[in-house]
Amino acid sequence: MARGDGGMGGWGDRGMARGDGGMGRGGDELYERIGNIRKNYHWELAHNLCDQAGMIFAEDLNLKGLAKGMLSKHCLDAGWGQFLQILSQCCLKRGVFFHNVDARKTSQICPNCLVETGKKTLAERVHSCSNCGYTTDRDVAAAQVVAIRGLAAVGHTVKMLSEGKFIGIPEMKESPLL
Repeated sequence: MARGDGGMGGWGDRGMARGDGGMGRGGDELYERIGNIRKNYHWELAHNLCDQAGMIFAEDLNLKGLAKGMLSKHCLDAGWGQFLQILSQCCLKRGVFFHNVDARKTSQICPNCLVETGKKTLAERVHSCSNCGYTTDRDVAAAQVVAIRGLAAVGHTVKMLSEGKFIGIPEMKESPLL
């Protein structure tokens, strides 16, 4: 067989024979470079978050469980575990309070009245509470629940939040008409 025709012994098969997927010796360097770029981005993002907040709360996710599920490749590619470790280190160095909160049912609880609204499919992108009528984006509602749980963990109560003593996340108010 002639070289380059894809048959056994051709130049295109050498990489496969080496076991490096045909990338040559540069394959490891490429993966290392991608990992370094991701890690650098995680540090930059962590510093930006620390610049904007005095307290940061994150869901205590079961990353090993997520890595076995349907979105496993996407979870691992994003490096969530690495990012949470970097964020925790950055917060510690910069004097920003960091705390993991319970991740259970954050998208199933209304942040306004704290009533469980039930399970939603991934296609449902809007949180709408039948109890109090509060409506917002599903991800925003889950983030508000995480913030409430985090603030409760450091001693702030829901009563304090309703009185406007919400520390760390600015309150959304409409500007008065002139």
